[in-house]
Amino acid sequence: MILEDADIVISTSSIIGDINKMRNSRQLRYNAPIGYSKVYDGYYYTDPDYSIDNLPLNATDLKALKLAASTLNQYRNIPLLNAFTSTIDKVIRFSKRSDQGAVLNFIDFERTPFATGMEYIDTIIEAIQDKKCLEISYRKFGEAESGVYDFHPYLLKEYRNRWYVIGFNENRGELRTYGLDRITALMPSICDYKVDTQVDKDYLADCIGINIEKQKVETVKLKFIESEGHYLKTQKMHRSQVVMSDDSDGLVIELNVIINFELIGIILGYGALVTVLEPKSLADKIVDIANKTISNYPAARK
Repeated sequence: MILEDADIVISTSSIIGDINKMRNSRQLRYNAPIGYSKVYDGYYYTDPDYSIDNLPLNATDLKALKLAASTLNQYRNIPLLNAFTSTIDKVIRFSKRSDQGAVLNFIDFERTPFATGMEYIDTIIEAIQDKKCLEISYRKFGEAESGVYDFHPYLLKEYRNRWYVIGFNENRGELRTYGLDRITALMPSICDYKVDTQVDKDYLADCIGINIEKQKVETVKLKFIESEGHYLKTQKMHRSQVVMSDDSDGLVIELNVIINFELIGIILGYGALVTVLEPKSLADKIVDIANKTISNYPAARK
C-alpha cells in the first residue's frame, strides 16, 4: 500500500474518526453519504455520483454561483472567454443540482452587440503579456487606406461595448489609442518592445471614456434639475464627483476631469436637465453645439 511504502502509520480509530467527520462535521460540510459493506468489510459512498471534490455549498453559495453562471453565459461567445467556455459549462452543470435550475433566466442583462475587431483581442493580450511589438494596420473612419505602424500595446480598454488598445506608436513616437473595430490587420513585428510603466488601469482615471487628448485636468461644475439629481447621487458620473449643493433649486456637482469628446457627449445627452456652470469654455462649447443642432431643424423654428 502507498501509506506503508511511505512509512506512514494510520490507526483504525483515526480512519473511523475521519469518516465520522466526513459524515457529520458542520465545519467541513461534506455530508458524505458513507455506508459500510459487511460483504466487502469496507466503507463506500452510497451515492455513486458523490465526490469530496464537489464544493460543499449552502443556499447562499448556490445563489451566488447561479448569478455568476448567468453573467458568464451572456459572454460565452466573446473570444476573450473562449478558453473558459468549458469551465462556464461546468459551473452551470454543477448548479443544476439545485431545485431551481442553473441560470437565473429572470435576470435580463444588457446584451453586448457583436463588434468587429474582437478577433484581435487574444493576439493583443498575448503581445502585452509576452512584451512583444505588433505591426498594426489601422484605417480611420472616412479614410480609404490603412496606415501601418509598429505598435507597443500596453492596455486593453472597453468603453460602451467597444474595445480599444492603448500603446506606443513607434513611427509617430507617441502614445496612441486605437479602436479594434478599425484595425484591418495585426501581425508580429521585429521591433523591440518598449516597456511603459505609466500606462496601467489608472491611466484613464482622470477622464470619462478613452480620449485623453493631451489635455489637463479641469474643474467642471454642473447643475442638474432636482428630479435628475437623484440619479447622479446614486450613480456618479465620475469617481471625482463631489456634491457642492443639493436643494430644491437642483443638484450642483463638481468633477475634476479632462474635458473630452465623451464628457461633452454625456452632457449633451442630458439636454435641458443640466447646465454647465464652469468652465466657461465648456459652457460655450455646449451652447455652440446646441445652436448647430437647432439649425438642423429649420421647419421646427417657424
